[in-house]
Amino acid sequence: MQLTTEQIKYVSDYIESKDIKWYELQVELTDHMVSSMEEIWEKDPELTFHQAKQYAENKFTGDSSFKSIEKEQTKVLRKEYNREQWKMIAAYLKFPKIISSILLLALTFKISLYFEEPRKFVAVLFLFLLFAAITIVYSYYKHRKIDGNRFLEIEMINPIPIIFGGFINLGLSLGSVFKEEINEYPLVLFLFCCLWALTVLFVITGIQLQNKTIKRIKKQYELN
Repeated sequence: MQLTTEQIKYVSDYIESKDIKWYELQVELTDHMVSSMEEIWEKDPELTFHQAKQYAENKFTGDSSFKSIEKEQTKVLRKEYNREQWKMIAAYLKFPKIISSILLLALTFKISLYFEEPRKFVAVLFLFLLFAAITIVYSYYKHRKIDGNRFLEIEMINPIPIIFGGFINLGLSLGSVFKEEINEYPLVLFLFCCLWALTVLFVITGIQLQNKTIKRIKKQYELN
């Protein structure tokens, strides 16, 4: 037995009513519920639509709920996102991309030596990245909704926590704490340049991962 279009729409609206606001989860949970209901109905055609829906929901969620499934999926996607970004960063630390990474670090360190107060140069470097990252934030908010739909995968690439709670904030904070050491010891200055170069890689891979995710979602769900 197959559900009608109206019945599928009812199931979809029911799932959305459970505060499942992410489009891909709505689609996935609806497909699963519909398939399960059709299997249950096939075995027991005497069941009403609502009975079949309840049995399918109990079978799918068990002792949990749709929101708990959403939370679990969020954890999975977060791990996948972090793993993918570190994988992309690792690519810049391997030949041949490592050459450009070394050149960036060497050039940054060499320029810093020309400043009487290198700590100010370090502060400018991280502030520059902070302003450069605004483009990532703009792109995130621009594509936060696609055709009016919100996606959990796009929420996972939210750059704000990384920008204001990640390496940029760390670099500015440590730069303020070790300002005298940066001016006096070239090794400390070099370590800050390394931290900055790593932050650059995070920003670059963040942009790449953001564009890749948005493009894939649009193609998968045929959205503009």
